Amino acid sequence: MIRFFRCVNCGLEYPVNINHLRCECGAPFELVHDCVFLKSEVDKEVRSIWRYRKAIPVEKDGSIVTLGEGFTPILPLSYKGYNIWVKLEYVSPTGSFKDRGASVLFSFLREIGVKNIVEDSSGNAGVSVSAYGARAGIECEIFCPEYTSGGKLIQISLYGAKLVKVKGSREDTSKAAVKAAQTKYYASHNWHPFFIEGLKTLSFEIVEQLNWNVPDNIVLPLGFGGLYYSLYLGFKQLLRDGIVCKIPRLFGVQSEMCCPLYEAFVTNGGVDPEYVQRGETIAEGICGAKPVFWKQIIGAVRETGGSIVTVSDREIEESLKVLLRQGFLVEPTSAVVIKGMEKFVEIRAIKSSEKTLLILTGSGLKTLDRLEEIFYKRHGL
Repeated sequence: MIRFFRCVNCGLEYPVNINHLRCECGAPFELVHDCVFLKSEVDKEVRSIWRYRKAIPVEKDGSIVTLGEGFTPILPLSYKGYNIWVKLEYVSPTGSFKDRGASVLFSFLREIGVKNIVEDSSGNAGVSVSAYGARAGIECEIFCPEYTSGGKLIQISLYGAKLVKVKGSREDTSKAAVKAAQTKYYASHNWHPFFIEGLKTLSFEIVEQLNWNVPDNIVLPLGFGGLYYSLYLGFKQLLRDGIVCKIPRLFGVQSEMCCPLYEAFVTNGGVDPEYVQRGETIAEGICGAKPVFWKQIIGAVRETGGSIVTVSDREIEESLKVLLRQGFLVEPTSAVVIKGMEKFVEIRAIKSSEKTLLILTGSGLKTLDRLEEIFYKRHGL
């Protein structure tokens, strides 16, 4: 198997077992490998992402770390007569789509003999990394913002990880983790190419579940943009390997209180996301002001014919009600796709008759304290 890291900026190549995740020029890496997706090699007896084993660049079967992640349902959603469906990523083992990335990342880490890692997260990735670290027998130190939902912090601790709560912003949390990683392996879900490889399986799964077709559009929450970028890469691989004949249009939804990718998109790159100010929002999972792959993401938005919009906290609350009244208990971050979809229809970026898939990324069971605050203490429901 051919595997190496390559800088997305200057093209410099590195071995995959290095202990840092950015090039000398400061840019992130992409993973180059020779795995091919073939329909005939999908293992239909396996109900997890590892049914696509031959397309995942982990060399040793004995290194695989899994909790049964993936193979999440796709269901129709009734809203304003739109032709929309929802992908229930929030029913994953730890309650978010991040389990896909953690499974592949920890399989790789076990393969190269890593014993302890450092990670920073706004919550869901920290939970996932803690769980898969426990499964793999790898010690984890997780840095989270102090404002992270209590349910997520409890989960991290229960899995046996060392939890470090950091005062300040999401960016302050990253800085603290990078400092701690000087003596440990930095297993960042935002930077690590093997985490991205795991998230790519969502593309594979969508296509298989839709009888080897793609939806017209996919709408998803957009924070640091790892899932967006991974979906794009996954569909590009499927197109390259002759599985699909087109890539769906990819649409991202940000909080208006923290929207660096939106600002970069609408100004055609005139605004550097690093300098966009962030404010407080109930959508904590997409409250990141310095997206790693921002240039690649903006390029993917334009290449696929997608777009980016923002929503307010009030609109997120309204979206939560829509989903809850149809039985979908998601966290506020996931709910942004409802009002986001409505705005895309309003600006005619999406036709209401087109088949559109919304990604519900994280479980509301992890944020019951926030949901109680929103619906009972604030609105008296």
